[in-house]
Amino acid sequence: MKTVKIFIISDNNWVKESVEKYLDFENTINSSSEIEDVDSVYDYIFVDMQVKSNGGPSLIRELKRSDLTKNTKFILLADREADEFQAKRVGADYFIVKPLSKAAMNLVFKN
Repeated sequence: MKTVKIFIISDNNWVKESVEKYLDFENTINSSSEIEDVDSVYDYIFVDMQVKSNGGPSLIRELKRSDLTKNTKFILLADREADEFQAKRVGADYFIVKPLSKAAMNLVFKN
């Protein structure tokens, strides 16, 4: 199985740790609170709902304009179920309400 490349955009360490906790396969994880640090191709990009003063949905919208991310799956890490609308509006492939669960993470990586 190939190594899955994952990037996490968040300014909270616990968010990064939550994602890492549920990964049970070969992976490479990078993280930052700056979208400029997404400087190579990733299989999955997890974006926190709020990063510094930026909304996660607007970060996804901006990242989707890049050639680097044309085959990337985007996951919005939402604060509440009502954020699903925003996730769909910006074209996120998945959204997970925090705190993360093993079942929710399995749905992301099953497809």
